[in-house]
Amino acid sequence: MGFRLAVAVLVLAAGWLAGCQSTPTAPSLASAPASSSTAPTAAPPARQHVTVAITSPNEMFAIPWVAQDSGILARYGLDAEVVVVGGSPRVTQSLVAGDFDYAIAATAALIRARAQGADPQIIAGTSDLAIGQKIMVAPGAAVRSLADLRGKTVGITQYGSEAHTFIQLALARAGLDPNDATILQLGASPQVAAAVASGNVDAGVVSGPAGLRAQRAGGVVLVESRDLHILSPQGTLATTRRLIERDRDQVLRFLSAYVEAIHFFKTNPEETKRILQQRMGDLPADEVAYLYEEVKDVYQPLPTVSAEAIQAVIEREDDIPKTVGPGDVLDMSLLQEIEQRGLLRQLYP
Repeated sequence: MGFRLAVAVLVLAAGWLAGCQSTPTAPSLASAPASSSTAPTAAPPARQHVTVAITSPNEMFAIPWVAQDSGILARYGLDAEVVVVGGSPRVTQSLVAGDFDYAIAATAALIRARAQGADPQIIAGTSDLAIGQKIMVAPGAAVRSLADLRGKTVGITQYGSEAHTFIQLALARAGLDPNDATILQLGASPQVAAAVASGNVDAGVVSGPAGLRAQRAGGVVLVESRDLHILSPQGTLATTRRLIERDRDQVLRFLSAYVEAIHFFKTNPEETKRILQQRMGDLPADEVAYLYEEVKDVYQPLPTVSAEAIQAVIEREDDIPKTVGPGDVLDMSLLQEIEQRGLLRQLYP
């Protein structure tokens, strides 16, 4: 009889404890430690697998790698597969088709998809200003200014990409029409850099380590995007309205991990460089250090995108209907909720 009573007491106690436990439905300070060295004080949610697409392996799109490889995503109950897919139009198409949960793609491509009835939602970004792109001139090319690009061939990654947007804006700053130069799509940034270095094009828009390699091969930097101070959101992170409505908790957790990974990027340089080196094809240490210094101060602690920057894109893109507004594609409510929960105060005391 005593044994049965003891078993009954244990069963009741176990049931009472299970009833007292609660599963977090959104990021909290308990489930979102401020640094990767701090152990969580509560069990994370059940692990979910998510897929993330980026358009090229470069430092401007590195936060999903950092979030995954540092273990931050795991503490938020997520596991990510980060896939490189060349060209923002392709990435955007795959996102809206449901092939990926999240994607970093050119703002213009995301807005075009929304104007055509798809449901991409921009939920974060790296910068409101065009940054990270360089116009490189081939060795020996007779190009000393943007105006000299008239009649020249310029390589970009893909039509509709951030590189395409940047070269159009740069030409406009010099009083040129996009048709004043022959713009060729060549694939990914390394292919553009190789074409510049070999002289197969007069100039090219490159980013990431490809730019450094082209420079070492004799290419010359004509202008950097940051010098022109152009409103053009960079590194725009998007998901779909469907996913937000179906599983807002997951999106909040992913974004919370994203914010924490930015903090990790900025405050853990050596480990971040190790992750970059591994993820970017075992780049030489000096190249990784160069790229890290280029971008470390660009990342905002809270990676918001402004409506003004989105509107600037809408106004200058001729093929985007002006009936589309920032509110149709931009959703900053998730980042605002994360900020209200105090994650930034914890990360940056």
